[in-house]
Amino acid sequence: MKSYRSDRCIRSLTLAHISSFECLKLFLLLFFLLAIGAMEVLATEKKVRENALAGTWYPADPVVLSATVDQLLDEAGVGPERLIQPVRALIVPHAGYRYSGATAAVGFNLVRGNAYKRVIILAPAHRSGFSGLSVADVDFYQTPLGEVPLDQSAVTKLRKSVLVSAQPEAHRLEHSIEIELPFLQQVLAPGWKLLPVLVGQLRSNDYPAAARLLRPLADEDTLLVVSSDFTHYGERFGYVPFPADDSIADNIEKLDAGALARIQDRDREGLRIYQKRTGITICGFRPIMLLLDMLPETARLKQVAYKTSGELTGDWKNSVSYGVVVMTGSTPIAVDEQIGTTNLDQNALDRLHQIAVAGVEWAVLGKSDVNQNRLDRLASDLPPELKKIRGSFVTLTQNDYLRGCIGHPYPSRPLYLSVLENGFSAAVRDHRFLPVTAEDLKGLEIEISLLTQPRTIDSPEQFLPGKHGIILSKNGSRAVFLPEVATEQGWSREATLTHLSTKAGLPPDAWKKEAKLEVFENQKYSAPYPGSR
Repeated sequence: MKSYRSDRCIRSLTLAHISSFECLKLFLLLFFLLAIGAMEVLATEKKVRENALAGTWYPADPVVLSATVDQLLDEAGVGPERLIQPVRALIVPHAGYRYSGATAAVGFNLVRGNAYKRVIILAPAHRSGFSGLSVADVDFYQTPLGEVPLDQSAVTKLRKSVLVSAQPEAHRLEHSIEIELPFLQQVLAPGWKLLPVLVGQLRSNDYPAAARLLRPLADEDTLLVVSSDFTHYGERFGYVPFPADDSIADNIEKLDAGALARIQDRDREGLRIYQKRTGITICGFRPIMLLLDMLPETARLKQVAYKTSGELTGDWKNSVSYGVVVMTGSTPIAVDEQIGTTNLDQNALDRLHQIAVAGVEWAVLGKSDVNQNRLDRLASDLPPELKKIRGSFVTLTQNDYLRGCIGHPYPSRPLYLSVLENGFSAAVRDHRFLPVTAEDLKGLEIEISLLTQPRTIDSPEQFLPGKHGIILSKNGSRAVFLPEVATEQGWSREATLTHLSTKAGLPPDAWKKEAKLEVFENQKYSAPYPGSR
């Protein structure tokens, strides 16, 4: 039987000279190669989050959309804020362009022509309830102006945290991220990648954890965009704190002004209390709180625009407010210098101890005008180190017995505020003990502990009892011991870790396998409550 090489069969393009057996082999080979190619195409097919708003919230035609965005930007003009310091973050609204587009344009104009490598968008989830943060499992976000690639390296880093998941239903129709993209595509120099983060339900301890997770990504080449509208007024939103009468416009503006003032003051706790007291319906409240947790000391925030849909439509029965806040700073949000590490001198320690005392008195005696005036004096002209973000604990003892110990092991707020809050909490919020009373104050010893930034260790043997404080995290549970605990109790390394596991609500040997261990050191300063001795 005469045989032919396969290349000759292919060149001849005829089966006349090929045996049926060789043709069958050739057919099978070609079929196999085509199948492999098809599999590779399927394997590499990109995942796209398709636009959900085009044609409703903004124009679907790319030419019309581009012209619309340019017109909004041109009419907004450029303010002096553009000339101060680099823009690190923006809070911008996310309604349809005919409502909030002109307001949002004021903020986006401040970065027009800028070059960033990454844009982080922190946005609320309106249509799906979940806990933590969610990043869509896609490669691109689509708008009529083109596809925006995700920063997959940053996404991979985020996904290492138990706080981060992918919630497909939360992203599918969500407008709070997509509405910002045409503006960003139009104003920024090409080449940037997107990190789109929906912020779900967060517990109080989740905020500093999420801030630590996101902060390193907000570097010199990153713009952080917080997507949020402000007051949602009316029966449609279930929020009618005052009637829709002749004062409605002023009342809504005053309500928003209270929140915006606290944001500009970087008063995270004040904003939380204000929201709780007024019930103000800020849909991006959690992303804004997260931003305030992330800010470095050099950050400056300024409101640059404000409008309401009531003004635009004349319908005050249901009105949504739109505000823009720009954050500038000489250093990026990720700057390492924001974390305080040095030991404090005696004057700074004395001032910090007085602030801890003020926190205890606030909790026990109430917040009187006298206490507030004294606290204002203590908080004025602070040494720079007391404004650094740093972890702290406040420990209260009475006749050598523990009466309360509360702290922030991770740096998430300026040191003086951390100590003030922990003094308050140690007095009345440590549920292991009865709250401190006014009669208890004169016998109280107040100790402050200033912590270095926790660092992860590779093995339990690297933990040095007495020198290191220790944090254990596993399966969503966490517990911490200050460095002096092991010494005071006479515990060995193994005993300390066993007790720490039990404190976290875990089995005694939980530290031995798959537990995250972090160590830190501290500077302590203790003194009695004034007038006790």
